[in-house]
Amino acid sequence: MEFKVLFLCLILQHGTEACFTYNQVENTKVKTGSSFYQECHCDDPGTGINLKWLDSRDKEIVPLGPGTKSNVYSEWMDKSTYSVFIANITKSISGAYKCITVNNGKIYTLTYNVEAYDPPYFVNTESTQYVVSGRDALVTCEARGETEPMIAWHKDREGLIEIANDEKYEVSPKGLHIKDITKHDSGVYKCTASDLETGEGIDRDINVEVISVPIITGVIATPNSKVHYGGSLTIECLASGVPHPEYTWRKINDTAKDNTTWRQVGNKIIFDSVEAADQGTYECTATNSAGNYTMGIPIQVLIPPTITQFDNVTAVEGSTMQIVCKASGQPMPKINLMYVGEEPTDQSIVWNTKNVSETEIEFYLTFLKVNWTHAGTYLCNASNEVDYVTEEMTLTVEFPPFFPETMESAWSWRGRPANLSCEHLSNPPSEVTWRYHANEVPPKDQVDINRLIAAKEHDVWLSLDDANLYGIFECIAKNRIGETRKMINLQEGSVPPIVNNVTTMEITATSAAFSIQAPEIVNGPPIIGYRAEYDELQNYNITDIHTNRTWSIDRSFKVDKLKANTSYLIKFAAINEVGVGGWSDFVEFVTLERKPTMSPPDEPVWDVSKEDVAKYRTLRWKSLDTSEPIDYYVLRQCLTYNGSIDDDYCIEIVESSTEYHITGAGDIYFELVAHNSLGNSSALYMIITLTGDEEPLLSAGGVIGLSIVVVFVCLVLLDLLLLTWRRQGILANCCFKKKDGDESLNSRDKKELLKDGESTKRPSNGHKEYEYNKTTGVITGKHSAV
Repeated sequence: MEFKVLFLCLILQHGTEACFTYNQVENTKVKTGSSFYQECHCDDPGTGINLKWLDSRDKEIVPLGPGTKSNVYSEWMDKSTYSVFIANITKSISGAYKCITVNNGKIYTLTYNVEAYDPPYFVNTESTQYVVSGRDALVTCEARGETEPMIAWHKDREGLIEIANDEKYEVSPKGLHIKDITKHDSGVYKCTASDLETGEGIDRDINVEVISVPIITGVIATPNSKVHYGGSLTIECLASGVPHPEYTWRKINDTAKDNTTWRQVGNKIIFDSVEAADQGTYECTATNSAGNYTMGIPIQVLIPPTITQFDNVTAVEGSTMQIVCKASGQPMPKINLMYVGEEPTDQSIVWNTKNVSETEIEFYLTFLKVNWTHAGTYLCNASNEVDYVTEEMTLTVEFPPFFPETMESAWSWRGRPANLSCEHLSNPPSEVTWRYHANEVPPKDQVDINRLIAAKEHDVWLSLDDANLYGIFECIAKNRIGETRKMINLQEGSVPPIVNNVTTMEITATSAAFSIQAPEIVNGPPIIGYRAEYDELQNYNITDIHTNRTWSIDRSFKVDKLKANTSYLIKFAAINEVGVGGWSDFVEFVTLERKPTMSPPDEPVWDVSKEDVAKYRTLRWKSLDTSEPIDYYVLRQCLTYNGSIDDDYCIEIVESSTEYHITGAGDIYFELVAHNSLGNSSALYMIITLTGDEEPLLSAGGVIGLSIVVVFVCLVLLDLLLLTWRRQGILANCCFKKKDGDESLNSRDKKELLKDGESTKRPSNGHKEYEYNKTTGVITGKHSAV
């Protein structure tokens, strides 16, 4: 009350004339932050102007002085207009602003109620917003104001037509709901917020972009998802999405914190040099604001196999031992163990494999009881789809001396030194000791024998030059593993006994075959062949020069080129290494008559089966009984292919004998034709399959020629021996005159068939035949003169 009285007193002091004589009240709303300006006019200036401006606290608003600033101030616009100016309206200075004047002590007031209000404003409203294709989405637009603003939506491409609620859109205080987003929903939307009291409105353009969740269309490894160790590799992730996704990579189940084997470049990871640890599954994740998508690819690193362990092993016979082969590689290699030689088949060998990891494998070959036959070279082969590798090791088995036979018989005779063998197998090498056991040996001989053995104590071979040292020789072989003994019974050998059992098997007009039963007891080396002496019966009464033939023991005992319808005598003797045994009794036989008609030979007949041909590689055929003697046989040999004869690979052989040794291999066709003076026989055929056996070092002709040279040298040496010992033989006849008592050739010619001046040589048809014993190696004449 005191303030108002004071105020009025101040007003009254300035005069008594009013500029206006009425009161007025106006209400004005002003947006916060804006300015306010109001003029007050003096309608009747008279002798003076009496105007004042009061603020909301009834304080006078004064004009600004020089160099001063104020948010609220007054200002004279001219002599009759006095205005008030508020630069920045706030709610704190809102209220009644008054322009007053006084007339005769009465106050007149123009009141302006200035109310500051906040305009609408947007919250939680981004100018660019993303919605996901195929989903429902909310485009946010929220506004605040003195009262709840009203929100309206428009879309520019539709001519700013207001969007109303329908099946596609729903307007809410929080924004615009759009259902089932498609790419056509992208664009600029206008959100308008209006204050219904003040009429204040604001709007904002919102750019709506339709985005899509990334989709990875493929993860591609170049050059391949299987990559060789040390090679380069690029893995690319191909994805689509709006906005374009970003890529992240990781290796599944990889515990390493830092990767040093690959680097990422955009949507790719690059391996400059692939390592074994790089094998695994790599996962690509494509991410954008709509979501993410993940896809992986397995990478296999191909590493060639490596054998990491395959060591030589030494074991003692009878012990348990193991051969170990370890290998590694990616993918894990397959492993095999092979024995170089004839693989042992006994049941004491077991094997098993063990997978140590995805890249390592171990192979174990266990010998439950190793023996010396297991020794040798073993190969370990490890292979995978990259490559293969092979290494070898040696299994050494130490074993005591071993003799294939611990009892052995040996033969010797005067003039034939004995060589006794103590050859054996052992590891490590053995020391050899010889002993002699004999009955009724004179003390002097025993001393000589002991001295001889002592000199040969460690030799494997014991040579005895004196053939009278018969008895039991003991060989003792000893090493640090053990010792073994071998007994050799050295016996005096003699020629075979007389052959007693001879049977005639087949007789034709020109040949005869016999069966000879060997003697049951042979006090000497085994029989290796038989010798026969034969002639026409009448010739035995005329001369003692007869035809002989020698066979090896595995031949058929057959004589041919005989006269038809003729009586013959033949006797046999067995042969061993010592010499020829005594003659058997004569066997008499008569050849058959020739066929009465004169004709070419009949078709030949094989004298051997296909199985024996394949086994012994020898063709044999039977002699033919013909009216005219067989001159020769023509054998044609051809290679065949798919059942057809290849004429470019045919040869013809002319044979006088009835057998042929085959060389070569494959499916071979044989055609045999016999020939005599009247013509050829019909052909005999055979097709046989022969394997590729090793060719002999010498041909049959070479073997025969070599044997002739050996026989000739032996005859010369024998003649020299007869010359020096008894002055006999061919050289003796040349060097010494015959004594009166020497037997002449004529004295043996009982029927005086040989006359003075005539040659003593028999006619020769140039025919020479030899036989080769494959078992004994003996080469003997088929026909020879005695």
